[in-house]
Amino acid sequence: MWSRRAADRHPEWVRFAITFDDGGTLRLFDKRRLGRVRLDPDLTGLGPDAERITPAAFRERVGRGTAPVKARLLDQSVLAGVGNLLVDETLWQARLDPRRRVDTLDGDDLTTLHRALRKATRAAIRNGGVHTGAVVPHRRPDGHCPRCGAGMERATVGGRTTWFCPREQQ
Repeated sequence: MWSRRAADRHPEWVRFAITFDDGGTLRLFDKRRLGRVRLDPDLTGLGPDAERITPAAFRERVGRGTAPVKARLLDQSVLAGVGNLLVDETLWQARLDPRRRVDTLDGDDLTTLHRALRKATRAAIRNGGVHTGAVVPHRRPDGHCPRCGAGMERATVGGRTTWFCPREQQ
């Protein structure tokens, strides 16, 4: 979680800041350099908002192609607003392996995935961020699945690190 103290200790991680007339400040605090700020961006290449997409549109957009499901969900032209931690939480809730190809997902899998994404997105909004997800604290070498206790596994999918439960996510 961001705090003023963290920004004071690591000013090099403040990538962008705006100070308002009333003295308030908006800062992008990003130690990994993954975030971006665009003023007046072209949004025509973005897919629909992940929280608002209908089940039918979700199945049509996510279920086509041969990409791994994690890479497909991270593709902002497919769905907008889905990041790495949210995908791991969503796939864990849906009990789907992040490496699984989307063309192997049936209608029930896609419905379950859509519901898990909505649930994870709404919980993140309600609780203050994706870092509050149930599986997120367990994304580490000594982490264990909060449901079954199996050791979490790490892989790279679409150039991004992913953590998953090898026992439950298939």
